[in-house]
Amino acid sequence: MNDEEERDTSGVDQKVLSPLGRGGPWLPAVLASIGAGVMLSGIFAGATGIYGDVGNITIADMARESGRELVRLIVFSSMLLGAIRYQSWRSKRMMGELSLAAIRCIAVVALVEAVRVSQVQYGVLRFVLIGGAQYLLFAVCILSLFAMTIRETVLFTTGCTIGIAFLWVGSHLGTWIS
Repeated sequence: MNDEEERDTSGVDQKVLSPLGRGGPWLPAVLASIGAGVMLSGIFAGATGIYGDVGNITIADMARESGRELVRLIVFSSMLLGAIRYQSWRSKRMMGELSLAAIRCIAVVALVEAVRVSQVQYGVLRFVLIGGAQYLLFAVCILSLFAMTIRETVLFTTGCTIGIAFLWVGSHLGTWIS
């Protein structure tokens, strides 16, 4: 029996969505550290990809943005873990070890959030380039860290992207209404 299969109590082998292989806990921990490091360096360097074209950035602005990024990392990782759990239920597969899946979700979100640091002018071009890069990076991370086929990965990535878009629009509508 290999890492990607786990014996069920009924004696039937089932595929696991978050197998013990694929880098174990160390690969996602290193990837999460790289993503968080890029994001923090962008925050403390005053990257225009995060702050816009603001002239003077204070320590308070950096602390505020660091707090926002921490909250965003926690919320999006929790949402991704829930989506992975739903995917395992929908595909009738076992999820695997919860802590490993959680570390992988943190790594995916940290890497996707690190793309925001890029220095692209604001406007439609930034939206298309950053959104496309985040979509591709998300798909590659899901495909490499979780045991999904390419078709499942594309459907999962598209579903997550649509869900986040609805949440984003809803939050802006809520802000606009109040």
